[in-house]
Amino acid sequence: MNKRLLWIVPCVLLGASAVAMDSDGAPAVKLEPAPKELQIRDGGFRVGPRTKIFVLLGHQSEDRIAAETLAETVADQSGLRLDILGMKAAGKPEDGAIVLARLQDSRVRRFLARNGLKADEMVGEDGYVLFSDKSHLIVAAKTGQGLFYGVQTLRQLLRPSGKGLICPAVGIRDWPSQQGAPQLANRTFTGPGA
Repeated sequence: MNKRLLWIVPCVLLGASAVAMDSDGAPAVKLEPAPKELQIRDGGFRVGPRTKIFVLLGHQSEDRIAAETLAETVADQSGLRLDILGMKAAGKPEDGAIVLARLQDSRVRRFLARNGLKADEMVGEDGYVLFSDKSHLIVAAKTGQGLFYGVQTLRQLLRPSGKGLICPAVGIRDWPSQQGAPQLANRTFTGPGA
């Protein structure tokens, strides 16, 4: 049995109600390629008609592609048209917003750390951290490239739910196997929005 699966299964057995089980008893969260670290939690983030996507001012042109890709996926899967807005680094987005952030922001790093996700040197330049719960959905990276990779993973997580979408509550850290290697760039994406 895959070592990564061995530590994921106990998390699922602890009651991650937003994650269904497949016929083999494995979590239905299937990401290609599998991230280096995946924590499955209870609940999920609902994407609805009032959800907005925020990108940090100063990085808007670089991060706009990731934001537009995400907005396109949401529209294709649910018909919802999400606004993409700029946000000051010191700003606080409203609850229920999707935030595309930078790991250089100490507030973002502290928030992720409080939720069990380290934004350390392992994540590197092209890695990302993705966190979702009932009221937060954050993808954070040091670079626009890392942010784009994180959004590609988020696209795989989104599932139809009522008149919107839901992202299961997760904590993910991922990075290229060898820093500087283009392995994340060669990802194959399966599932909705692929």
